[in-house]
This record gives sequence, structure tokens and C-alpha cells, in this order.
Amino acid sequence: MKETNYKLLVAKIKKYKNIIILKHIRPDWDAQGSSMGLAYLIQENYKGKTIVVPGDRLDDNVDFWEDNITDKFIKSALVIIVDTATKSRLDFDRYDLAEETFKIDHHVNIDPYAKNEIVHETAIACTEVITLWAEVMKLKWNSNAASNLYKGLVTDSGRFLFPNTSYKTFNAAKVLLENGANLKQVHDSLFVSDLKRKKYANFAFSKLQLSEKGVGHITITKKDQKPWNYSYDEIKSALGTMSGIDEIKIWVLVIELDDEIKVSIRSRDYEIDKIANKYDGGGHKLASACKLKALSDIDKLVKDLDKVIAKGKKKYDTK
Repeated sequence: MKETNYKLLVAKIKKYKNIIILKHIRPDWDAQGSSMGLAYLIQENYKGKTIVVPGDRLDDNVDFWEDNITDKFIKSALVIIVDTATKSRLDFDRYDLAEETFKIDHHVNIDPYAKNEIVHETAIACTEVITLWAEVMKLKWNSNAASNLYKGLVTDSGRFLFPNTSYKTFNAAKVLLENGANLKQVHDSLFVSDLKRKKYANFAFSKLQLSEKGVGHITITKKDQKPWNYSYDEIKSALGTMSGIDEIKIWVLVIELDDEIKVSIRSRDYEIDKIANKYDGGGHKLASACKLKALSDIDKLVKDLDKVIAKGKKKYDTK
């Protein structure tokens, strides 16, 4: 069935002259890498296509950009959605005008909103799914496609350190590096920061609170954000300051925005997705996100996560 879906996606791309590639709001590098990498792959392999990737970008790349997409264009296009588990998180408000939709994802498939889909829930990143699809379909590569897909692969896998990293992840990395991914350029763009970013990381870590069970959490309020003048993605980088510390079993970043309170939850060992579900969220077993109605709910969330640790059942315990 998976191979049939692979072939179906190729058939749909061949059929449509106009293609729109969507991702989720406030994109991370997996969302952007998937959307841009797929766009470059389609451009390389299927000539004469008009490809549009709307929504926010994490860098100054304006390829495939169009800020005036007409209703007529949407109705005539194949719409491919990447790295977006639920329809409500799409970064495009006219999705329902599209008649032909195709979802590519790696999240738990709780909302099969597209007409067709390729969803591999065990993949570490959506870029892994796209890379292995392109390899099976024997598509031609260029360095832009490979480098963009590698950005999503290396970030969503935590530089290949997260537990869900598998041999397929390394197979995807091998394919990308063999086909032009610029390792140094990508790593420099992602992991070399200026002094201000390091000072922000120190500031964020100074706000760490750690429960007795080992739940660490940092709250970045709107007031905290003002001196830094950072984007959401830059503010969210504080999440990484809590990883790799033995005493922190589960780590939580709370970001207060104008219209909502966003929460990111990570763990090395304990399944936290069901707790995220309880707070209007979800995701993977060791990496999830949710929302809070008020900052006062943080204590309740931490207590729920404490209970997960107290039960002592780790994801990789032998059953």
C-alpha cells in the first residue's frame, strides 16, 4: 500500500500544472525543509510546473514565494501538505477551496484531512518520509533539495540523538549527503549562533524550575521577550537548554503569546503525548506540544508530568 501511495503522489504531480505546498503555522525546520525540499525536487524532475510555497519562512529564501494566490489558482492546483498533523494548524486559510489534496507526514494520524496521504508515524521527521519516497521513485536530485531536506532531518532527530532515530533516518541522511546536501553550510546555518543568542540561552536557563520528580520547565512571558526582539522560533530555542541533563527527565517550555500560551514537551524516556492530549495538544510519544488557557495552569501540567515519572514506566522498557 505504501508503494502504491508513493506512485500515486508521482501521478498526481505529473497530472497538475499548478502545485501548492503547505506546512504548519510557526514552522520549524522540518516543516520548512520538507516544503522547500519537495518544491525543489518537483522543479528538478517535472518541468513546466508552477510551484508555490506560501506562509512564514525561517530564513530569507524567497524561492517559490507568491503573496497573491488567487482562488482560481487554488482550485486548479494539487495541494500537498507536509509535516502538519491536523487541519487546524495549516498556515493557509483557503485550504478548503482545493479539490485535490495530498498529505505527507510523520505525526500520529489523528486527522486524515487530505484526500490522499503518505503518513509514516515511525519516521523521525517528515523530511525522512519525503527523502525515502524520492529515493524509491528514483527522482533526480539537486543540492537545494538535498540541503533543505537535511535541515529538517538533522533538527527533528536532535542531530541524530533522539530515541526515535532509526536506520531509516541514517539511510535518508546517506541519500541526502550523496546527492548534494552541504553538510557544513547547513550545520553552520543551524548551530552557529551569535553572542546575543548565547546570552538569551543563559537568560532562559536561569528561569528553570525543577520538580522533585524531574520535570524541568521554563516560562518565557511576553515581558521576558521584549528585550530580545526575537521571532517565535528563536524564543523556542530555549527548549534545547534543558536537554541532555540527567536530573531533567521531562522538560517543558511555556511561551506566552498575544493570543495563546504555547507549550513544548520533551522527554528521553517517558511517554508524554497523552498528557499533551489532555491539554489540547498531541504529537509523538517523546516530543509533543499543547496549549494552556492561563499561566496558572503550569503547576497542574507539571504535576501531571510528575505522575508519569512516578509510575516509572519508560517507553523503552521491555514489556
